[in-house]
Amino acid sequence: MGLSGLFSAAGWPADWPLSQEVLDLAAGRLCHADRRRACRLENGAFAAWACQECREFRRPESISPWTWHLMLLYQLKKAGYPFKANDLSLETWMLLGLVGRLYEAGKSANKA
Repeated sequence: MGLSGLFSAAGWPADWPLSQEVLDLAAGRLCHADRRRACRLENGAFAAWACQECREFRRPESISPWTWHLMLLYQLKKAGYPFKANDLSLETWMLLGLVGRLYEAGKSANKA
């Protein structure tokens, strides 16, 4: 197996949790209090089990702090925050670029 099987078409590792977390955020698949209330009504006594087994929505606490940090940086950059070249490490700049491309791709995929 060559290196091509390890990376997705976008250039990051295909099984990287960060990519799925960013795609879920872009798709609006975050479980909020309203959704949890509706789930409790739908599932009654099995609500705790249903919430734990849910594959449709992602609980906010399941998203890594690093993903939240990168999303904050992405939103600041997009809003025009005046980052300078040395404000972030090279690795963070590279991850920020990947997160931005992934988030925008996820947003466009949801519009279609």
